[in-house]
Amino acid sequence: MNLYEEDDFVVKRRRRSEPDFWHRLNRVLQFLVVIGFLLTVGVIFYPVWQKQNGMRLHLLTLEREQSEKTAVLQKTQRELDLLRNDQEYLETIARDRLNLMKPGETIFRIELPRS
Repeated sequence: MNLYEEDDFVVKRRRRSEPDFWHRLNRVLQFLVVIGFLLTVGVIFYPVWQKQNGMRLHLLTLEREQSEKTAVLQKTQRELDLLRNDQEYLETIARDRLNLMKPGETIFRIELPRS
């Protein structure tokens, strides 16, 4: 091998390593750009996501309250219907809550001792 061939070998070797270096650097930069993009998207949409989760929890709370109030409404409507249409139920309520009785009727109350 003469001197020119050695220099040519070094130049060829350097040319091969330089594209490899730039190729790797290009890959690293592409990766960093993708990470930067994802972080930017995360920073922009995280508050919106948190607000949506808060609103979802609030909606669940409101739905639970609505179901509870619907149950109370149904119970009250049933009692109102019984008071309007069922004479026997009305008499029972009058005896229990208002301490009323029919003429000639004797009511015995047994109260359990409170412990």
